[in-house]
Amino acid sequence: MLACFLLLLAAPQGEGMGMALEMMRGVRLEILELRKEIARREELLEGVRGELAGMREESRRDRSAAPLATPFLASPPPSSDSLGVAKSAVFAPKIDAESPRRRDLVLLKVKRIEPGGLRTVAELEFVPDAVSLDLPLDENGALYLVEWSTTDGQTYNLVLRDGASGQPAATVPVRPYQSSGRFVFVGYRVE
Repeated sequence: MLACFLLLLAAPQGEGMGMALEMMRGVRLEILELRKEIARREELLEGVRGELAGMREESRRDRSAAPLATPFLASPPPSSDSLGVAKSAVFAPKIDAESPRRRDLVLLKVKRIEPGGLRTVAELEFVPDAVSLDLPLDENGALYLVEWSTTDGQTYNLVLRDGASGQPAATVPVRPYQSSGRFVFVGYRVE
């Protein structure tokens, strides 16, 4: 390219300058096109980097769920009056109230248990006229904790139920002096 430019400068004055200017315009256009192509490729690379970051996060979550869920299912802790423990995996989990005349509002916090701590998935209200409430899950095969509380002291049972089979997985009583408790289970979505 430089050799061609020098040849053009050596050509007769008027003709060489015009050709040199034309060549310089062509080179500028090529440089602009190359810059546009570089910008397009950088955008593509940023998109790929974002997708890789998302895949990395997803695979990290998948790896973190199994180490907790597997030992839990192998040997779950015993249930108590304030802790309902599901001994097997729960599909499409939901909470039922075993009282046809329940008048209280039950507040629920669904949390996923991770190696580094708890991650809140949802905060729900189980209204008095509802009989059942579906629990949202954000990851299949993860270990979940559902904390519940109510202000009214009625007596009835809250039941963690497998939505796929309809079978109870764990039960916790609500009593006048026991207005909060927890459920622990390994959950799977069914869609």
